[in-house]
Amino acid sequence: MNWCLINDISQNATSKDEGPEVSGERIRGTVVWIFAFFSFLAGLNVFNAAMLWTLRSSDFIVEFSIDGLVFGSVNVIAYFMFSLIITFVLLGSTVLFVFKGLPADPDVLQRLARVEERLALNANMLENTQMGFFRRLEENEKATDEAFRKMNINLEEARKETNDALEKQRKALRDVQRESKGNATLVKRQAKEVTSLRKRVERIGKALSPVKAPKLTSKSKLEAVKGVKPRLAQELRNMGIATVGQFLTVDPTVIAEKTMEFPETVTNLQAKAQLLMVPGIDANDAELLVKVGITSRKELSNQDPVQLCRALVGIANAYVEQGKMSAGQVPTIDDVWSWIKLAQP
Repeated sequence: MNWCLINDISQNATSKDEGPEVSGERIRGTVVWIFAFFSFLAGLNVFNAAMLWTLRSSDFIVEFSIDGLVFGSVNVIAYFMFSLIITFVLLGSTVLFVFKGLPADPDVLQRLARVEERLALNANMLENTQMGFFRRLEENEKATDEAFRKMNINLEEARKETNDALEKQRKALRDVQRESKGNATLVKRQAKEVTSLRKRVERIGKALSPVKAPKLTSKSKLEAVKGVKPRLAQELRNMGIATVGQFLTVDPTVIAEKTMEFPETVTNLQAKAQLLMVPGIDANDAELLVKVGITSRKELSNQDPVQLCRALVGIANAYVEQGKMSAGQVPTIDDVWSWIKLAQP
């Protein structure tokens, strides 16, 4: 209590600059400490009266004196009851003031205000960053669609021009053959040019085509599916299943019964095989997709690219930490977007 009073006196000058709310809190804190101190003194009196009542008797008279000057006397029972009532009154007042609120430190209030401002600022920054990310993602998607459209247009124009050129060459060859058989050497040379031009057109078409060849086709062997062991492949061939296409058309429960494999294992293998038939998806990608619950090409085509990429990256990062996958094999949003587009019919 004395410390609080000294502190209030030493900060009296600065309290003038503080608001009325802070000053009220300081006064209320001082009152709480004063009532608590008097409650403590009253409690000591209750204890003293109880000891006198126990050690002496109920008829014992308590005198109140200072340096021989007697102020009065009272029965020990009355002394005990009066001290007890005063203790409860003071203690109740203390609790009342505490319930109204403890004095708050102005520095703490200022720090809390600064923390709230920073939290609000960080929330705004996070919201702006998220909006910018989705806006850039939408812009990238539009740019990619436009690039694909232009590439398809350019490829179609190149094919048309090449076909026109080939048609002109054929007409020229027919005219030359009709005019003279002596121009056979020229015809052969032109035929070579046509062949070379056709090869160049094929190379241009491959270069302009963004679609990669899938890892599996319906005619691929069973061993090409990651997880199909030689024993299982032999048992499947004994059942008349020799290709991936045949493997996908058989009920996994039937395969599990005849090969002593778990139905979940067969279902996962069929899911991986089906996903590997989508261009651009390799064995690691198929395993990640199955982990997040994508078990068919149709399910992949109906996914949201952003949500699917978040789920895949979370599992892939765990694999990277465990050494099961390199950081370069973690799929990107462009990869996921391409898979979804290519999985669509």
